Amino acid sequence: MNLMIRKQINKAIYGKPYPSMENWRPLSTREKFDQFLVRTYSPSTFAAAAVDALKCSTIRKRNAEFERGPLGYGQHYGVYLGVSETQVFFERFLVPSVLKQDPRYFRNPSLPFFRRALYSMSRVLLTRADNGAQTFNASRIVGGAASQALADLYVPGTRQGMSPILNRVTFDLIRDAGFNLIHEFWPDLRRKVLHR
Repeated sequence: MNLMIRKQINKAIYGKPYPSMENWRPLSTREKFDQFLVRTYSPSTFAAAAVDALKCSTIRKRNAEFERGPLGYGQHYGVYLGVSETQVFFERFLVPSVLKQDPRYFRNPSLPFFRRALYSMSRVLLTRADNGAQTFNASRIVGGAASQALADLYVPGTRQGMSPILNRVTFDLIRDAGFNLIHEFWPDLRRKVLHR
């Protein structure tokens, strides 16, 4: 398991985790399940949980169910790692399989800089259907909402209902748009800075 995690970290740092648009082809249901499995130990899953834990342990009002300080952050991190894994299951496998959508992010290095930045951020709302057409990224929205609804059942001390679900989905879209920018431009930066 440690070797798999190390390989994923190296893959994230040294490139090629996100294919370019010209390499697109639809995924089978089994390949979508494989995408989910790979994302369970992907650095981005752990990073997303860290961002969520930081938001919850420092920005939100005090939750009596969690400790303060580093111990509280660790508690939040453990909870949100579970939430992240659930979210990856819904967004990468279950909902894309049902709705016949592609859960992957594809780089588009052929665009000019600003259009490329807009493209990368727009992928949280747009994706490809299995037939190749561009479509609304319902997998991400529905998957995030389902994950939060499930988390409401087991995360201690959280509010339940539509408001937390909408807050979660909105925060996830903003966070993931930022991650998309990193995925879009990191290979170019790596090549220019690290010469790799």
